[in-house]
Amino acid sequence: MTALLEPQPQPQPVPDSVLMARLVRRDSTALVELERRHRTSLYAQAYSILMDAGAAERVVRDTFSQLWFDAPEYTIMPRAWDLLRDMARELARAEQALRANARWR
Repeated sequence: MTALLEPQPQPQPVPDSVLMARLVRRDSTALVELERRHRTSLYAQAYSILMDAGAAERVVRDTFSQLWFDAPEYTIMPRAWDLLRDMARELARAEQALRANARWR
């Protein structure tokens, strides 16, 4: 006779809004979790603008660095994905403009 194990309930993921609030309080584990959740989508977005893997990776890295340093300034809590998407897009377009400017020199 074998013992049947009852399926264990899976813990519910912490909402992004809670992670953002924790980030404002300088909880680095919140940043790590946000990066785990959104890194791939941000990379895809940056790559679609730059068409360069290394540059897209730098944009993602810089996006999360900017999030960490700017977080204490948030008085109104933005939605994490909207904020990250806009940050990454802005950084990728700035990189694109720098490249275009360098070609004209």
